[in-house]
Amino acid sequence: MIENVIVVCDYGYIEGGAARIAHETAVALKGAGLNVTFFCAVGPVSGELLFSGVNVVCLDQADILHEKNRLKGVFRGLNNKKAKKRFSAVLKDYKPENTVVHVHTWTKALSSSVFKAAKKRGFKVLITVHDYFLVCPNGGLFNYRTREICKLKPMSSRCVACNCDSRSYLQKLFRVWRQRVQNRNIRRNKNISYAFISEFSKREFLKRFDKIPADKQYFLPNMVGFEKEGRARVECENNELYLFIGGVTEVKGIRIFCEAVNRANVPAVVIGDGILRKELEEKYPDIEFVGWKSKQEMTPYLLRARCMIFSSIWYETMGLTPLEVMLYGIPVICSELNAASEYIFKEMQYDGSVDGLVNKIKELSDDNLVKDVGERIFKDFDFNVYSKDNYLNGLINLYNDII
Repeated sequence: MIENVIVVCDYGYIEGGAARIAHETAVALKGAGLNVTFFCAVGPVSGELLFSGVNVVCLDQADILHEKNRLKGVFRGLNNKKAKKRFSAVLKDYKPENTVVHVHTWTKALSSSVFKAAKKRGFKVLITVHDYFLVCPNGGLFNYRTREICKLKPMSSRCVACNCDSRSYLQKLFRVWRQRVQNRNIRRNKNISYAFISEFSKREFLKRFDKIPADKQYFLPNMVGFEKEGRARVECENNELYLFIGGVTEVKGIRIFCEAVNRANVPAVVIGDGILRKELEEKYPDIEFVGWKSKQEMTPYLLRARCMIFSSIWYETMGLTPLEVMLYGIPVICSELNAASEYIFKEMQYDGSVDGLVNKIKELSDDNLVKDVGERIFKDFDFNVYSKDNYLNGLINLYNDII
């Protein structure tokens, strides 16, 4: 029976969706009575972890992109010796027969050295597949130069030669080097299992790495932080505002969103931040950019929303934000090209182009259609699939199966 879980994540604070799930997983497991250690590289450690009773081991390192000494950052990205040494020391206090190492992220700070340490001491490892770094050097199966999904075979000669990185070709070569090291540390380890969070991402992953035994493949959607009590449907048919919630970056399709709402001449708000914010604020002065907001701060925008647009142009692996707004019966327009399309009504999907999105927005000028979609979303929303209890029970069963 599982008694101990060591949750591994690059960040000790909530830096993104994967880190958020890692934190919530650690806290939930502790609440379920398990002995939980959270192992991370980059601080500060969130109050959520500190006050939960979870044992936290933080290396207090910078992530590799913010390492002042670039050469040091490169070598730490390939093999974080401090992480390996400290992780080995942590593992000494546990037994492989009642402990699982649950890894969420490692590419931005910890490196794949943590897998090497776990293998040496015979521990079973579970990786939640939050992205595509296990197969793709840049983690997205995406060409940042052409802004298109990449169809090349990962790590093939054509892949290595392709300048697809968002920063530079030198950065791409570093990532190729890192991928080779990572493949040695992960693919040769027979004690690693994989938890996929959507059928979409599982399919795209296994197209590129089909050598995982069936008994090492699991399916468990991420939990979503719902407030079930007192929820009410937002009467979106009476609203005009179109929302974008997420990183203001290429892969999230922010350019498509901005151009489409501008052409459709509808009021729009961008909740989020990122490298493209300044450029797009200047280009689209009628769109309101408000930065990141807490859940509480986001409520006034949700109450004014007619629809949310999830225009991500990379595959994604699940997409939590659409689910969080659908809880209130808010319609979501989604590209058919990303993983969120798995749970979005077919009539709310578009082909990924600006023209396709403009046409979909125009369709939603029909108040009766918006009301119908909103009511169906609100009525059909299945809390159980994405609830914390379902996730926690599934995870503990999965751990027991692994050990």
